[in-house]
Amino acid sequence: MGAGIRTVADVEAFFQAFNAGDYETLFAKYMAEDCSWSASEKVLEGRHEMLDYWTKSHSPIRETLGRPENVVFGEGRVYLQVEIRLEFREDGSFCGRPYKKGEVATMRCADYYELNGENKIRRGVVYQRSLG
Repeated sequence: MGAGIRTVADVEAFFQAFNAGDYETLFAKYMAEDCSWSASEKVLEGRHEMLDYWTKSHSPIRETLGRPENVVFGEGRVYLQVEIRLEFREDGSFCGRPYKKGEVATMRCADYYELNGENKIRRGVVYQRSLG
């Protein structure tokens, strides 16, 4: 499989790498080094900020991406929906809501990715649809 996101199978492989915490593969194959990522809590700029967030600030939460649904490819863009499962490994908060260790929440999201010339994500935006 080549680098970049060109097919639904590529999106699935991207999600699998994220779920496994394989950040080297995420950036080597699917994300630009200077990617901007806007998610539920903050905007992350570039590989360093993203890795710092995922491995430190977000580490008390085990986030698992489900199968991508309703994937639509446009010119240099990808739109999709996905259910995300959050398992809280310690007491804390997410999106302003407190959670206790052991709690599980799911949310439906709509993702939008802008791709660069190598079909790697240069900008990702995650729109949260519900949290429960």
